[in-house]
Amino acid sequence: MATNIQKLVFVVFTVIIFLAGETGADDKETKMSSEKAKIIVSYFYTTYRCPSCEKIEKWSYEAIKDSFPEALKDGRLIWRAVNVDKPENKHFIKDYNLFTKSLIISELKGEKEMKWENMDKVWQLLRDQENFFSYVTLGVKKYLEK
Repeated sequence: MATNIQKLVFVVFTVIIFLAGETGADDKETKMSSEKAKIIVSYFYTTYRCPSCEKIEKWSYEAIKDSFPEALKDGRLIWRAVNVDKPENKHFIKDYNLFTKSLIISELKGEKEMKWENMDKVWQLLRDQENFFSYVTLGVKKYLEK
């Protein structure tokens, strides 16, 4: 008789643990789907930097901080400059198919990168600050307004 009670207790606890696990999974899934996307704008560079490379970083940052101060402040938008010569950053070369200094806009939802874009026209617009700012701003705005 004690064995039947033990079996019943075991089954009840197993069902409770199973249901608790299912609820946790649903909560996690709901949390993930309700998370807002985070946009990261990264300027990838190497240790050696020419004046054009420095200008791309400076103008990109200025365009972003002047156009999206609230998004930067509340964390929806993140700016970062990343030296790909550092061992911990070398993976970005492969991740984004980098072959030169580059400005990448990336959308993250939770920890998962949903999509990204190489803003490769920054090199062509180095002699035109107004169009450079417009290009970067429109690129970021497209991701933020999604």
